[in-house]
Amino acid sequence: MTFEKVSHPTKGLETTDGVVDYVGGGNIDTLADGEGDRGQSYSYAAQSEGDWVYIGTMYGGLGVNAILNSGIGGMGISPEAASSLIDAMYSGHMYKGEPDGKSAGGVLFKFNVKTGETKILMSQSQGIDGGTGIIPTFRSAYKMNGKLYFVGMIMDTNNPELTQREIQMAMAMQNGFPCVYEIDPNNGDKLTRVYNSVDVNGFRQLVNNKVFTSTRALGSFGNTLIAGDVKLPPMAATHRSWPSNNPSDPSSWKTIADSATFDNLPAVKRSDVNGGGGIYQVQEYNGKLYVVICMGSADTENEETGTKRSFAIYVGENHGDATNAADWSWRALAGDTQKGARYSYGLDPERIAAGACTLQVYGDHLYIGDYNDVSSALQGFATHQEFVTQATNLEQSINLYRMDANENVEMLVGDPTEQFPQGGSTGLGSGFDNHMNQYTWQTTVHEGKMYLSTMNTTTLLEPMAQFTNGDILHMSKQEWTTTLNALRTFVEILIKDAQKPAVYSLREGETGETVEATEAKPSADDPEALVDWAVARANDNAGKSGASMFSVQEAEPVTLSDADRATLVDGIRDGSIVPDSVGDAQTIDDLYRINDSLGSLSAALDETASEDFSNTYGELVDLAASIDGVPESFTKMMETLLKLASARNLAAFFKSLPYLAKSKRGFNLFEITDNGNGVQISTVSDDGFGDRFNHGLRIFCPTDDYLLVGTANPFYGTQLWRVANTETKPDDPDTPDTPDTPVDPSDPGTDPAEPAAPGETPDNPDAGTGADDGSHDGANGQESPLATTGSSVLGLAIAGIVALALGVGLLVARKRKLA
Repeated sequence: MTFEKVSHPTKGLETTDGVVDYVGGGNIDTLADGEGDRGQSYSYAAQSEGDWVYIGTMYGGLGVNAILNSGIGGMGISPEAASSLIDAMYSGHMYKGEPDGKSAGGVLFKFNVKTGETKILMSQSQGIDGGTGIIPTFRSAYKMNGKLYFVGMIMDTNNPELTQREIQMAMAMQNGFPCVYEIDPNNGDKLTRVYNSVDVNGFRQLVNNKVFTSTRALGSFGNTLIAGDVKLPPMAATHRSWPSNNPSDPSSWKTIADSATFDNLPAVKRSDVNGGGGIYQVQEYNGKLYVVICMGSADTENEETGTKRSFAIYVGENHGDATNAADWSWRALAGDTQKGARYSYGLDPERIAAGACTLQVYGDHLYIGDYNDVSSALQGFATHQEFVTQATNLEQSINLYRMDANENVEMLVGDPTEQFPQGGSTGLGSGFDNHMNQYTWQTTVHEGKMYLSTMNTTTLLEPMAQFTNGDILHMSKQEWTTTLNALRTFVEILIKDAQKPAVYSLREGETGETVEATEAKPSADDPEALVDWAVARANDNAGKSGASMFSVQEAEPVTLSDADRATLVDGIRDGSIVPDSVGDAQTIDDLYRINDSLGSLSAALDETASEDFSNTYGELVDLAASIDGVPESFTKMMETLLKLASARNLAAFFKSLPYLAKSKRGFNLFEITDNGNGVQISTVSDDGFGDRFNHGLRIFCPTDDYLLVGTANPFYGTQLWRVANTETKPDDPDTPDTPDTPVDPSDPGTDPAEPAAPGETPDNPDAGTGADDGSHDGANGQESPLATTGSSVLGLAIAGIVALALGVGLLVARKRKLA
C-alpha cells in the first residue's frame, strides 16, 4: 500500500502545502504555481461524491498567532521576543501566522481525487453562493440521501450584529456559531445551513462562559441523522443530541437527549478535558446508539496524575420514533459503576488519561480507541511548566479495544492491567508499542480492512529537551541563591551548639569538617548584631559539611538582601524567631546537609535538566519534610526551594524523556484485519509518510477509485495523499484504469509534472510509506466490510495556548533569570 501526495504535487515534503494558496490580505485562492497556505493546518472533515472529495480545514492549528498577538503581552513578553524564541526552538519550522499578519480563516473546498482540481466553496474571501464571507471550522461530515452534512462552527463575517473584534477573536481562539450545513452535490453544491444552535446573544453567552463553541458528533440511526449540539441554559452549559429524519428541513430537528440524560456531567468548558469535548461521537451498532461523552470537568482533576475524569459511553435504545425523546431509553455502559455502568470511566479503572475515545464498527464488533487529553497536558507547559499530566499521558498511551454484540470488551492493544491481565491480545502494548501516540485520531473501513491513524507528539514535544533545571522549578539562580543565603543565616541563629556545629555527609562514606567558632554569639537583645554574626558564621560553615551533588566547589559568599535581613531582625524582635531553640544533633545535621546540598544544586540550575539533579532534589524534599522543631517561618522559607510539587514535576519530566527519545517523528497509520483467525495489525506508515511535521492523519475518504487521506500538519499545512483501490467495482468487471495524473488546480486542462512518490522526493530521498512486514495475531473475529465511519478530533488549538506551551514557559524563565 503506497500513497502518493496529490496536493501541491510538485512540491516535496516538509514544505508549504495547505491545499489552497494564500495570496495576501487574508485572502486565499487556487493557483497554478501557488505557494500554499501554512495556516490551513488540518484537513478536518470530509465526505465524497464521485471523484470529488469535500473537505473542511482547521485553521492555525496550534494557535501560535493568537498567542503572539494577544496572549504574550500580559506576561510582559513582547511578541517579537516570543516569535524569536519559537523560531529558535523549532528551527524556524513552526507556523506563526500569515506573512502579512492577516488571517485567512478556515475553508471548505472540494478536491478532485483524479485530476487535483480544487474549488473553494466557503471561506472569508471567496466561495460559491452562500459561502463567501463564511469562515468554517467543520469537525465531522456525514453522507445521507445523496447529500453531505458538515457539523462544527462558523463565523459569518457578513453578519452586521458581529463586531470586527469578535470576528478576529473567533478566528484566533477557535470560536464560532455551532451549526450543521448541508451540501447538495447534485444541485450545484448548494449550501444550506439546516441547523443553527444559537443566535448572536447565545454565541456571546457561550464565549463569556468559556464554553467551547463547536460541536463534533455526527452520525445516523437508521434513516435519522444524529448530531451533537451545545447550548447554554440559564444555569449551565450542556450538550444535546439532535436528530432529524429530514435534515434539509430546519424544523425537523428535535432534542432526544440533553445533559440531564447524561447525569449532568458532560464537560464543555475550555478548562475541561480535551478543551471541552462534550458529546464526542455517536455511532450506531447492533441496533443501538452508542454515544461518547467527555466527562472530565476541571473539578475532577487528580493532583497526583494531573488528569481529569475519563470518558463515558452511553447507550440509547429506541422503541419507536427516533426523533421523539420519549421513545428513547438510556443507560451508561462506561461510567459510574456505582450507578449501574458495566464498565468504569475509560473502560478500565486503572486507565485515567483518555479524555475521549473513537468508535468504529468493523465486522461484528465495535472498536474503541483511546484519545488522550493532550490539550490539558500542553496547557500545563504553557502556564507553569507542569509535566505531571504529560508524563501520565505518555505512560498511559492509547489502547485499542473491541466489543461484541453482548457488550463484552476485549483489549486488542495495551499494557496489562488488573482488568486485562494478559494485555493486548495482538501482543502490542499501549500506543501500539510507541507511547508518543496520543490519539486514536481517525478510523475507517476500506476494502474489507480497517485503518486507524494516530497523532504522534514527538515533533511537537522535542523542545522539551531544552528546559533547564531552573525552568522546571520556576526558579532563577539568583532567586535560589538569595533564598539559600537567608536559610543559611537562619540556621546559625536557631542552633544551640553554634560554637561547634555538627556536620553530615549526603553521600555514604563521606566525612564532614568541623569548623571552630572565632567569636561569641551575640544575644537576642541586639538582633542586628546577631544577624551580622550569623551571616559571618554561615560564610564559615558553607560547603563544609561534605554534602555535594557534583564535584565539591567552593561555596559562594553568603550575603543577605535588605528584605531578608529585615525579616530576620524583625522575627528576633517579635519573638517568632527564637535563637538557640534547636539543639537536637540530628536536626542540626540535617539542616546543614540540606543547605550545602542546595548550594551544590545551584550551580546546575542553568544547565539542561538532568536526572541526577532531580533525584537529589527529591531526596532533599523528603528530608526537609521530616524535620521537626523549627519555626514555621523557617519551614515556609525552606519550602520556597524544596516543594513536593516541584519534586513530582521533575520526576514527571524525566519520566517523559525516554518515550521521546525512542520515537520516530510523524503519525502512525495501521491496517487492521480480522479473517476469523484473530485480529492482525500491520504498519502502513510510522513516520508521517516521510514528513516529520505530519504529526497526525486526520481524514479518510474512500472514493470509487481511490482512498484519499488528509494530514494534520501545524507547521507547513495539511497535505492530501491518495492510494488506488485494489478491488474492482461491482459495476465494472475490468481492472480500474491506470491512476490519473493530478493537475494544476487552477487549470485542470494541463498536466504538471508527475507527483513525486513519498520515497523519491528530493527533500527526503530515503523516506517511504509502504507497509512493513510485521503483523500481530490476536483473538478470533469475523470479517464483514462496512461503509466508512468517521470520527473527528478536538484539535490542539482548542486550548488556545498549546502552540507556545514550551516556548512561553522557557521565555518567561529566561526573562526572570535576567531580571
